[in-house]
Amino acid sequence: MSDRVLRMLAEAESRIHDAELLGTSLRSESNSQALLKVLALEVLLKAAQLQSSGKITRSHRYIELWSAIPQSVRTAVLLIAQDRYPGHADLSNIEKLLCNFEYLFTSARYEYELYEEYTLAEQAALGEDWVSRGALTVEADIQYFPMELSALLEGLSATVRNAL
Repeated sequence: MSDRVLRMLAEAESRIHDAELLGTSLRSESNSQALLKVLALEVLLKAAQLQSSGKITRSHRYIELWSAIPQSVRTAVLLIAQDRYPGHADLSNIEKLLCNFEYLFTSARYEYELYEEYTLAEQAALGEDWVSRGALTVEADIQYFPMELSALLEGLSATVRNAL
């Protein structure tokens, strides 16, 4: 089992590394950085589950994956994550964040599918209307929560690594 967990940890950390490389580029044109991090999140959730229970839930339902991890492990993850961006990353509603990250992976990873019922002009008008109202994050169709995601990734990665 530890070989499998190690493989999963290495894969997740490689995706995080590649996401960070994208984040340093001034020429990045997509949400690929966030998607790579969300994919790493799913792998780390499954690695933590495998490590603690010996099995993996084959699902993209992040709350289900999180809930399958023992409370003691979740607490350890959150203790590390909360120290990452104190005062900036809000981890007070982990379920909301996990639902959001699941939505990114399952529904928003292909922007063309997200807006397929709109013409390009209608899609542009939606964006212009959002900007004219002040571009409030809470009104955005897609929300990334980058600090919270990074904090969770670091918490999960460290907790899995520490338990090896």
